[in-house]
Amino acid sequence: RVREKSFVGSFVGDNKRPTQHAGRVGRFCACAIKLNESLTLVERYDPLLGQWSSVVPMLTRRCRLGVASLNSKLYVCGGYDGSTFLQTVEMFDPATNQWKYVAPMNVMRSRVALVANLGKLWAIGGYDGVTNLSTVEVYDPNTDSWSFVAPMCAHEGGVGVGVIPIC
Repeated sequence: RVREKSFVGSFVGDNKRPTQHAGRVGRFCACAIKLNESLTLVERYDPLLGQWSSVVPMLTRRCRLGVASLNSKLYVCGGYDGSTFLQTVEMFDPATNQWKYVAPMNVMRSRVALVANLGKLWAIGGYDGVTNLSTVEVYDPNTDSWSFVAPMCAHEGGVGVGVIPIC
């Protein structure tokens, strides 16, 4: 369903493919990937037209990734490509219709939660192929760099994250 300010990534409009990851840029909602398949596929939903369309594929095939929007750009981070756990990060700019790599995270993270807050991206938890992660990294788009911040107390699996604005 598409709500006024959020997106739920499954069975919206005529898209009958279950999706796992979603982010919103402007009036477009972009979703990536069929469940547990490493793909480069990204689709965009226009709620005004009620239609899905493909956008330029990601540079790296991945599943179990983090997705968030920041400064009118869509970011994807980490994940798994079918053989390797990833620390790479890509940014999609709808104005140019292009993906580009930005600085990689400090560690590989599959099943990572990604959220935009305070002008930065926060990569929280995940799995590095060996263990569940309690570490948290923050991406600063002004310096194109990731920094570790205080970790979570514990991590027992996939992490969900959201931001509630405080007025």
